[in-house]
Amino acid sequence: MEGLEIYDFLRLVFITFIISLIVILLIQKKRSNLVNGFTVSITSIISIIVSGINLIIIGYIADELNLGGDVISSYLFLIILGLSIFNLFIYFKNKNSIISD
Repeated sequence: MEGLEIYDFLRLVFITFIISLIVILLIQKKRSNLVNGFTVSITSIISIIVSGINLIIIGYIADELNLGGDVISSYLFLIILGLSIFNLFIYFKNKNSIISD
């Protein structure tokens, strides 16, 4: 039973990163002057690294407790990876369109 609680606590980290990446995406679409390239890049890199480490830890926990893997956490990591890349793409696309205008 204790393995299920650990999955729930680690999923909160994934969900927090997803929410923060969505907030940054919405902010940069509405007001591009509030976020800069450094903020978007560092947030994306940190969220990918920490989420990847959490995914590895979930694998170790599942192996030690003889549980099955957690598919939902894998999907959450893929969502974080996609949102991070999408945030960087949107930022640099908006930056290039401002410069060319």
